[in-house]
This record gives sequence, structure tokens and C-alpha cells, in this order.
Amino acid sequence: MDITAMALKILKSGKRRRYFFRTFCHSVPLSSVKKIVRKSENTTPSSWKVMFFGTDDFSLGSLSRLTDEMRTTKTVSKLEVVSSKWHLNPVRLFGQKEGLVIHEWPIDPHVISDFDIGVVASFGHLIPKQVIDSFPLGLLNVHGSLLPRWRGASPVNYAIMHGDEITGISIMRIQPYEFDLGEVVTKREVQIHPMETAPQLRQRLSEIGGEEIISCIRKLPMCLMNAKPQPHDGVTYAPKITSDLGVIEFDKMSAKCIYNKFRALYGIVPLMISWMGLRLSLHDVSALDDNLDTELQGLIGITSSLPIKDSSQSASVIPGQVLYSRKGKYLIIGCRENSFLIVRRIAPHRKRPLSAVEFYNGYLSKEQDKALWIFS
Repeated sequence: MDITAMALKILKSGKRRRYFFRTFCHSVPLSSVKKIVRKSENTTPSSWKVMFFGTDDFSLGSLSRLTDEMRTTKTVSKLEVVSSKWHLNPVRLFGQKEGLVIHEWPIDPHVISDFDIGVVASFGHLIPKQVIDSFPLGLLNVHGSLLPRWRGASPVNYAIMHGDEITGISIMRIQPYEFDLGEVVTKREVQIHPMETAPQLRQRLSEIGGEEIISCIRKLPMCLMNAKPQPHDGVTYAPKITSDLGVIEFDKMSAKCIYNKFRALYGIVPLMISWMGLRLSLHDVSALDDNLDTELQGLIGITSSLPIKDSSQSASVIPGQVLYSRKGKYLIIGCRENSFLIVRRIAPHRKRPLSAVEFYNGYLSKEQDKALWIFS
């Protein structure tokens, strides 16, 4: 029996298929493996036993699609879940609702000895080599960026924060000891909408990630043969979000930069500023697209230094300078690059958010010296 016939016989046997991927694929040239796999795909429909690793809402896009796949097409013949001990995490709640077997992390490698492949989506734990090696086909990770850009825990947030117009999903093979360094199996580009917040983009990417992982599962094992190392150029990092990212410096940031921060940190970290010793957080902001000319008649504050269209005088915005628009009922704050930030809701420290009208009436209007209307 030649090597191809022997391999095909192994592949057709569900019980011995694990032996093929553990041993046989490591002993013959890659070109031969590809040829064998193509023949097996044409003769035998495949079904796979999948162990899923995840913890949060981003994970659900992949887990829900895998669950549907198990119950409809049977490409997934068995599906179980590994998640954190927190009993209210979204993955655990979904798994309980769907009647899936749930294992707590850390997991004994012997528990997963009967599975073909693992799928990881927003798991948050470094998976040991012993666990990775327990899967004949290894582990695939659903990552929310176009690797190698934005490796790390917060790719969606950093893409928005840095003004990226394109991001996407990468399906990659997990390597031991490192986060987000493995070979990329497939990528899919996604456009970032100009007003999209991180939770909105994260939800879209979660659903797209589910579509991509199902596409990979249906093409196993051939899709693994097309995995490519990540390039060394274009590497950026997206570490965990910390509160200091919300600190705003009007003399160093343009209005667009601040608005991108607002979208990126939405629902996680508020934008923090101060005024005359009072700590404030910004809750509804946007960058002013138009020139201030149309606003001048309704502005309260010092307007003499503002740059006006078609004016013969050169002027610069004072960073942090605050104006109140009676017409728009919002605050206007001067930023770097002669740009302006619109603020519609603002909260004094440990108090409820106020509308711009409420903040003007309760705070700004009580300070008669408008030269002191400077946020920092």
C-alpha cells in the first residue's frame, strides 16, 4: 500500500484520524500532506470535535456559530466549553442555556484528549503548551484585528483610538508561551465607521469572527496548510485599557483625537478633565466639523481670539478655552490644531452627568471672569 492510500485509509477512520494528524503529518513532506488532504476532502465528509475557550461578549459570536454548526450541518460533531469560574460571564450563561458541557479554567489536559481542535476567542489566559499539544490540529484564535497590527488584549479599542479606518478579523494558530504571534490562517478586512464606538465595532467583529471560524472549520484540515507567518513589519500593540488613557490634554490633542478616544473608551473609561480644582468627565462629545462663523452670534465666552474664516487677523485657539453655544445648547472647547470639541453632557466628580445647559447654569455662569473659563 502506497503512502497516499495508507493515509486515506487512516483519514476515513474517525478513531484513527487523530493518529494521522499527530504522527503522520509530521513525517512526510508538506506537499504530500496537502495532496492527501485534498483527496480525503473529495471522498469523505469531515466532522470535528471542538473545544471552545472564551469568557466574554466577543466570544459569543464564535461560540453561537459553532453551536449552530453542531446542530445543523454536523461539521462539528462535539462541542464543549472552557471558561472562567465567574458564574455570570456571558460564555458560561450561553453554554448553560444551550446545554453545553462547561469546564472551568484551568483545565486538565486529559479532559480534552478526545477533541480534534480548540477554538479560542477573547479568552484572556495564556494557554500552556501541554494543553495546546493535546489537540491534534492545535488551537485557532479569533483575533479582532489584522495581525500583526494590534497584538494584545484591546485591539478594537486601539484601532479606533489611533484613527484606523480599516481593521478586521485574523484567524491564527496559537503558539505556546506567547500571545498573538502564531501563523495566520485567514484574514478579513472590515471598515470602521466614522462614528462607531468600540462596543459597536466589537459586536460587528464578533459576528464576523464567527463566520470566519466556521469557514475554517468547514475547510479543515486544508485551511491549516495555508497558514502563513506574521510579517515582522507593521507590528503594534494593544495592551489592556487603563484609566490613565482617559486623561485629556487639550494642548496636545486635536478635537478629532479626543473624539477618537471617546469612541474607543466608550463604556469603559470616561474622558477626564479639570476646571478650577473640580474634576469633570465628558460623556457626549464630537468634533466640530464646521467653522465657528455660524456660531458667533450665539456664543457666550471670550471670542476675540477665535480664528474666523475670511478674517484678515491671524488667531489661535486657546487650548481648553470654553464657550457656551446658546444656539446649539452645548459647550465648545478649544483643542490643538485650532480645532474644537463639542460637549453635550458633562459630569462633576461622583455626580450624575449634566446637560451642557445645566452645567452652564450651575457652574460656568457663576464665574463672571470668562478668562477663567479654561479646562485642563
